[in-house]
Amino acid sequence: MKRRVEFLLPIIMVSLMIFGLVVLYSATFGESEEYLFGRQLVWVLLSCAVFVFTAYVVKKELWKSLSFPLIILSTVSLAAVLYLDSGEASRRWIDLGIASFQPSELAKFSLIISLGNVYSRDTKHRFGLFSLGIFFTLVFVGLIYLEPDLGTTIIVLIIWYFMTLISKRYDRLMIAITVLIAFLAPIVFMFGLKPYQRDRLLSFLHPEEYASGAAYNTIQAIRAIGSGGLKGTGYLQGTMNRLGYVPADHTDFIFSVLGEELGFIGAVSLLVLYLLLLWRVWSITRKTGSEFGRIVLSGIFAVFAFHVVENVGMNLGLLPVTGIPLPFVSYGGSSSMLFALQLGIVHSYSVKEIEYDKEQRE
Repeated sequence: MKRRVEFLLPIIMVSLMIFGLVVLYSATFGESEEYLFGRQLVWVLLSCAVFVFTAYVVKKELWKSLSFPLIILSTVSLAAVLYLDSGEASRRWIDLGIASFQPSELAKFSLIISLGNVYSRDTKHRFGLFSLGIFFTLVFVGLIYLEPDLGTTIIVLIIWYFMTLISKRYDRLMIAITVLIAFLAPIVFMFGLKPYQRDRLLSFLHPEEYASGAAYNTIQAIRAIGSGGLKGTGYLQGTMNRLGYVPADHTDFIFSVLGEELGFIGAVSLLVLYLLLLWRVWSITRKTGSEFGRIVLSGIFAVFAFHVVENVGMNLGLLPVTGIPLPFVSYGGSSSMLFALQLGIVHSYSVKEIEYDKEQRE
């Protein structure tokens, strides 16, 4: 027996991490946040270790048994963060002393594992399993919305929607739910969102009306990316970046730093890496024989796809600003390690044992 080793997935992941470190160094160079580069370097090394451990040490069958403990841990940590006095309007982090932990990142992963477990069970109790999946999702949606974190709330709903469709067990029910969502969306928009959240969602449609408020970051990001042209202004030479015109340029709007300094060529290079990553994850998903694995990997694909599309889209003014980080590029320890964990799981399903024919070996 011989193992077929998947090389492309870890190569793409490490390439994205290097890309992120290069851009983060420029985004924080000469600023008070310059120390974040050293921290992110540590997170990158830890994330690589998490990937290797998940891909080669942890047996993929173990994740199904961990689904319920993960749900409990995520729920408790999400509830705990609401009672911590962070001194800010939003409460999303738990200070662990040496680092901060974002429970909503764990919640996304927990929901993927739990829905995979629920939807891959015996089909005799379809409606009951569907209701259980809805229950887990709504608990996370409610707790994350109260932080408030609209971007992650949307991601949780997308994870549930995509994974439920991929399970292919509730097609008729999903049609009815899709119609219901289309009906309720305007009502939720008008009465379920805070004024600043509505402004964020509307600002990308009419940025000139919100130029000094909700659309300020987007307008500055568009200007920075536009000034980069084809080849960019040069590494560490971005005027918009150096003078601090783009807020959150090391997290949500780090793509604008890339676009300004490395230009269209640099931006496209990064997007090609993401396309390769998504293609590889989806290819492995399609070939996975395990029902649990297929559904879980589809959820991981949905998370990466939404993060990339939403972050790049909001930097270009094509989508609303929701505070979604760019995988392995935006600064963040919790997100980086959990992204690596998810790719480790994908990698574990890509390794197949192949029996060589004796005649071929001879």
